[in-house]
Amino acid sequence: MGPKYRKNKRPPRRRLHLLPVAALALCGVLIARGGLPAAAPPAGSPVQDVKVRAYSPEDIAEEDEPLPDDLAAGASVSEAVLPQGGVPKTPANVSPITIDGAGGSYPGSGTVYIKNDTDYAVDIPALLSQKTNIAISSKEPAVLIVHTHGSEAYTPDANNWYEPTDTDRTTDTNYNVIRVGDEIDRILNAKGIKTLHATVINDSPSYNGAYNRTLDVISSVMKENPSIKFVIDVHRDAMITASGKKYKTVAQINGRQTAQLMLVAGTDAGGLRHDNWRENLAFMMKVQDRMNTTYPGIMRPINIRAARFNEHVTTGSMLLEVGTSGNSLDEALYSASLFADVLGDMLLQLQK
Repeated sequence: MGPKYRKNKRPPRRRLHLLPVAALALCGVLIARGGLPAAAPPAGSPVQDVKVRAYSPEDIAEEDEPLPDDLAAGASVSEAVLPQGGVPKTPANVSPITIDGAGGSYPGSGTVYIKNDTDYAVDIPALLSQKTNIAISSKEPAVLIVHTHGSEAYTPDANNWYEPTDTDRTTDTNYNVIRVGDEIDRILNAKGIKTLHATVINDSPSYNGAYNRTLDVISSVMKENPSIKFVIDVHRDAMITASGKKYKTVAQINGRQTAQLMLVAGTDAGGLRHDNWRENLAFMMKVQDRMNTTYPGIMRPINIRAARFNEHVTTGSMLLEVGTSGNSLDEALYSASLFADVLGDMLLQLQK
């Protein structure tokens, strides 16, 4: 049984629902859409790589390390600078910060900055000049949007209030990162980039093994749609202190506060095969360059990590963090729309 599509009352989009129980069993995993996440890590737990099986892709618990209650430039999140200008009021336990690398805390070239958590040397100018050898179809699906941690959500406000199913998480797809994926999906399709959106919540009911389940989803969709060349795993980050204070990453774009974005580049440093990770990183650098040129300060430095995050599947695969749990959904949707618009223009140049 192949993917099913359905229309919704929100703006038009192609939602890919994988899959009924029988088809999911074919992938060797049962993915449930509802219920409480049974094994979500506690807020503020350290980042850790968990090898689920020797032959399986990694599963990453993405809660960030506890941060000090007051962040200063060069502190734990590095160059956490309070944004200037008209910043809307935020809840008492949420503080806005901007992390853009422009102050020299990160290696960079032009508008591209990196936070390299591996021992690999990274030549930014060389990768930026590298040609993108990917051609996409104008008639067949070229992009797949997935969510390893689909229940990740934002700080509720009057416009977007939800019933949490765990801390900063909900299985209600109107308010979690799947809604953000909907926005990217809508804009890419409107620009003529045929895009599919898998709306499976892979971290519920169990957080452990989410990356394995996402790989099953990717493999299933790509088996039916081999024309797909770009896979975007949409997440949101978390910056929470030991006392529960949240930080949200923001930029001022067109006089409006928006959530900052961060691309995460996987490698083979963790021991899992990912031969072409530099090609993935090169394209992410081009995306960051175009985004920061068009919307200065919207991108955090690219985080280069030892784990591969399923990015080995295609050289156009990327992990996108849209804001943090401290941001509002509206801030996340705005930055996602800007990202999709810029990425769409880049992908149009690759159509054959």
